Amino acid sequence: MTPVRAFIEFRDVSKTYDGRNLAVANLNCSVERGEFLTFLGPSGSGKTTALMLLAGFEQPSSGELRLSGRSLERVPPHRRNMGVVFQNYALFPHLSVAENLAFPLRVRNTPNHTVRERVR
Repeated sequence: MTPVRAFIEFRDVSKTYDGRNLAVANLNCSVERGEFLTFLGPSGSGKTTALMLLAGFEQPSSGELRLSGRSLERVPPHRRNMGVVFQNYALFPHLSVAENLAFPLRVRNTPNHTVRERVR
């Protein structure tokens, strides 16, 4: 068995739409457990698409995504145990920032003390 190199890995991941509109080009990135990573770039540079690929809402045109050393190719979004907080237009306007962050945890019946800790 190959040792786990990173918690999240993008290996030569590309995404095209309609076979010609390139959204992500050969992304290679690894993230260690507990590491905080930010994607920065202009509009249209593939930041959201990369996160949608990781969450399973989009499928890569080529390359591989791995979580704890295992391929995510056949893992549906609801089995990846990841939450996505979209840009402000998709947040609940009647909730605070903390409440928006807590929402997916509460939907999963996460204990209150864990929700408080993770939101903090």
